[in-house]
Amino acid sequence: MLFQRFVHAAASRLLPSTRVAVAYSGGLDSTVLLHLFLRLRASQSFDLQAFHLHHGLSPNADAWLAHCARVCERTAVPFSSSRADLSHIAGASLEARARTARYQAYEMLNAELVVLAHHQDDQAETVLYRLARGAGVQGAAGMPAMRPLGAGKQIWRPLLAEPRSALLEYAQQHELSWVEDESNVLVDYDRNFLRHVVVPPLVSRFPSAQAALARAARHFSEAAGLLDSLAKMDAVDEAPSLDMARLRSLSEARQHNLLRWFLAKHALWLEERQLTVLLGQVLHAREDATPFLRLGDVAVRRYRERLWVAPLPPNVQATELGLDGLLPTNWGGQLSWSRQAGGVADAWRDGLVARPRMGGERLRPRTGGPTRPVKDLLQEAGVPPWLRSYWPLIWRGDVLVAVAGIAVAAQCQDECGWWPRWQPEGWPDAP
Repeated sequence: MLFQRFVHAAASRLLPSTRVAVAYSGGLDSTVLLHLFLRLRASQSFDLQAFHLHHGLSPNADAWLAHCARVCERTAVPFSSSRADLSHIAGASLEARARTARYQAYEMLNAELVVLAHHQDDQAETVLYRLARGAGVQGAAGMPAMRPLGAGKQIWRPLLAEPRSALLEYAQQHELSWVEDESNVLVDYDRNFLRHVVVPPLVSRFPSAQAALARAARHFSEAAGLLDSLAKMDAVDEAPSLDMARLRSLSEARQHNLLRWFLAKHALWLEERQLTVLLGQVLHAREDATPFLRLGDVAVRRYRERLWVAPLPPNVQATELGLDGLLPTNWGGQLSWSRQAGGVADAWRDGLVARPRMGGERLRPRTGGPTRPVKDLLQEAGVPPWLRSYWPLIWRGDVLVAVAGIAVAAQCQDECGWWPRWQPEGWPDAP
């Protein structure tokens, strides 16, 4: 029975302190999922809540929200909802934007497990959809039963091995009520086209096709794990950047595999064409070049024979450093202070302002020594070119007091002064 299989799947996932959020659309699948958790909660202690995302795409969306709220009120399940604004989300299709909105909302939930109602039929459609778009082994692995979702959270799909027919039978047996999304019959959407046009004749010819596709997804997942293991071996280390010499030493197929694995660690998934373009740029650019490929709000760059994934430089303005001496997050890093010989003297700590480089700034790091161009100081410290434009320069009035983490002006130093350290995002080797 479905409930017994669900209890078995949940046994190793739930502790008394576990906070579980069921993504509850009000449809058949999520209604069954919520009911299963309600039954389980009667015999097992854990924190249960339900969440509904109002996409605003249907004239019935308000009614669906009201239905979900009523069900949760009747069953004493804490309920929350939010409305998605798809106009501000980048995506090639409405389906992609809606999916992005859902996962962004899930990340905001106060729960360790965000539980989704995807089932075996969904998995089969996912495999077909991705294969039709030319997916590799990783894409053909379909949806994982468990995957990370931000810090301290995981997505869990406990019904992934269950056919939709089992969910329908369960819902009818327990006389559950659910809503029907009228858009599910529109074959303009890719997944609906697969569900209504492609899959039925396939199943009529091969009755076990959906189960077989889901099984194939598990095989692909195992193969993907082996490819990841190979990539880790080829990378040699777990450094946040990739050694270009190591990459060049590999065959083309292993280059693609290592690069794909490295980018996936930074939540970047490229199509084969994009991987080929990136490899061509980073492998064949001249030695003193710093090629990069922009991917959304980050860029992949080569610097000093290593490949990096780093945020795009922020557009920052002069910012007063208050009593805590910290910078706001829009600077793209963290400024911290510690007592250190040669740091900024207490007499110079008032009225400090952080400014990005404008060009031509100079600073004298040693008494009696020459003034040095800030550009040279940054370069000698190994600061990559893309970080130099917003590396904090700390001023008081017209005096350049410090280049954060690199040098303090000689006239501003003290034997036990305050050393400003700058840690930009995506660059662990900050001086």
